[in-house]
Amino acid sequence: MEYEIFDVVNLRDEVMYQEKRSVVHEKGLFHRAVHIFARSKNGMWILQKRSASKDIDPLLWTSSCSGHVDAGEDYLNAVVRECEEELGVSLLTDRFLELIQISPCHETGNEFVRVFALKDLISPKKNLKEIDALETYSISEIEKEIECGSQKFSISFIHIFKLIKRHLRRLT
Repeated sequence: MEYEIFDVVNLRDEVMYQEKRSVVHEKGLFHRAVHIFARSKNGMWILQKRSASKDIDPLLWTSSCSGHVDAGEDYLNAVVRECEEELGVSLLTDRFLELIQISPCHETGNEFVRVFALKDLISPKKNLKEIDALETYSISEIEKEIECGSQKFSISFIHIFKLIKRHLRRLT
């Protein structure tokens, strides 16, 4: 059986050692993740509904794509890999703009999160193992859903969206 291995990091985001995903999550160890926000050909922001088979936040809506940074991988290469794995879009690292860096907290599941926006408009092809559905939204539509207390979004998405919505507005 294959195991995902993550870099366990300290509070300065420096790698200390590697550990299996299950252990990292079970013990609440600090590790790394990326979130990518992408726009479709109509210029609207793409959100994904996570697959029912996901162990974290199944069937909840989140960023266009997201994922852990694998052991030995850097944030930017993780962004490229996640876009290819989840959205079927192959891109070079220069097509991404880093928006913010978020320190570990309860909402991020003790992850250092780097949030990126894709510079290009895309036509994604969802990976059915990862994604239940894809839909497009304007920033104001997302805000309204969150303000109404919608339970459709993951806690991490709500946390991240509140921190980056002004950045996303500048990009549209």
